[in-house]
Amino acid sequence: MITAIPRIWLAAAAATILAATTPATADEVRAVSTGGEGDLTMCPYTGCNLYHHIKLPPQIAIGDKVRLRFGSNTKHYNFPIARIVRNADTCTVFSQSTKTENVEKIEVASCGPAPGAQ
Repeated sequence: MITAIPRIWLAAAAATILAATTPATADEVRAVSTGGEGDLTMCPYTGCNLYHHIKLPPQIAIGDKVRLRFGSNTKHYNFPIARIVRNADTCTVFSQSTKTENVEKIEVASCGPAPGAQ
């Protein structure tokens, strides 16, 4: 008689296999060049809102404050760059250095090393 394998065991096994075969390419960096736009997630109170095609400067670095314009009823926001995580050719730019859930962030689909950065 074959017994059913609990789903949680299957999920744990899949996560272990995926972690073993997925290269760890995400790195925190100090500065990046951008493709000129990204997707902004704003979490003002209880939920988060996503805004597409936000214009970005050609280069951003930790410590910068990037002036953003977004929304159909145009809003202005000085986005503080606290943390940048680069994963291959994409980046996530966070407004806080530690928190990564329900926090303001910008997903940059096309980013690379900043000129002069290593």
